[in-house]
Amino acid sequence: MNHRTARPDARAKGAVRGGAVRGAAARGPRRPDRPDRPRRTRRWVLAGACALLAVPVLADRVAAGVAEDRMADRIAARQSALVAAPDVSIDGFPFLWNAAAGSYPEVEVEGRARTDDGLPVTASLDLREVSRTAGGYEAATARGKFEVPLDALAAKRGAGFRLTGRDGRLEITRSFMGVPLVVTAELKLTGDTVTLEPAAASLAGRSIDPANPQIAAALRAAERKIPELPLGLVPSGISVDASAVTVHAEAREVALADTA
Repeated sequence: MNHRTARPDARAKGAVRGGAVRGAAARGPRRPDRPDRPRRTRRWVLAGACALLAVPVLADRVAAGVAEDRMADRIAARQSALVAAPDVSIDGFPFLWNAAAGSYPEVEVEGRARTDDGLPVTASLDLREVSRTAGGYEAATARGKFEVPLDALAAKRGAGFRLTGRDGRLEITRSFMGVPLVVTAELKLTGDTVTLEPAAASLAGRSIDPANPQIAAALRAAERKIPELPLGLVPSGISVDASAVTVHAEAREVALADTA
């Protein structure tokens, strides 16, 4: 073999091979033909499935919203003490299944009302196991809370009269012969009447006997009868916090007008 001729040929072949390698490196590794197509297809399938599942859920919630609005309007029409249509929430999913069965596990109602003598009241009702009957609906149990702001109650007593909730007791402050008289009382529920039992008293910052006849007479004058509650609810307790007095009530087997 002619070595002079072989060396240029080897260099030429090496150049060709090196160029091919450099070209392949520049182009990068060969990619399979669209390997992500199955993955994108799966994503579209999952998205479509989620959309199909969302449709009945959305329809169920829309139906529940319509029923809640209808119930709120009918309650407002029947309860003249309400100042606006209440907020109604029908719990339980799916709603349409419960509606077809005529049974709802829980219905919550919250509204604002005003008593005959003008006191504002926030009412909250919790109805459990509501089911359809021949005459409409019936709730197995009903619990209610009726809150009256302390400042509204104080305004009924006149100027210079202040009520404050403190540690579950009612603190009554008013002026007596130009000096502040403060009486702390326990709220009691006797039948359908709220009574006050004196626990402590002070006049001009000095402790006095809370059993003072004048204090006892003033507290008796402040007693208040609870007006008739809706749905046959019976007062079961009373509590006070920093801003309101709350009457608690309950009942069983409560008959409801047809609100569907």
